[in-house]
Amino acid sequence: MYNLEAALIYHWQKKTLSDEEIFQMSNPGEVIARTAIGFAIFAVMILGLNLWAAPNDERPQVAAAYQAQSLSLDGQ
Repeated sequence: MYNLEAALIYHWQKKTLSDEEIFQMSNPGEVIARTAIGFAIFAVMILGLNLWAAPNDERPQVAAAYQAQSLSLDGQ
């Protein structure tokens, strides 16, 4: 296991760039645009998963919690 970890770390270190190389390769506008696009894709993915998920009343844990809450409110 140690050899695999050492090989992965060595490979990762070879692939990483220094801060100076990163700043020389790209301009700040491009970095900001790529970051904004990445966040937008992430937000769309979360929204899509939320819309695709089962409604709350079909989830057993949520239905049980709602029922327990409604019973406690009825008892008051």
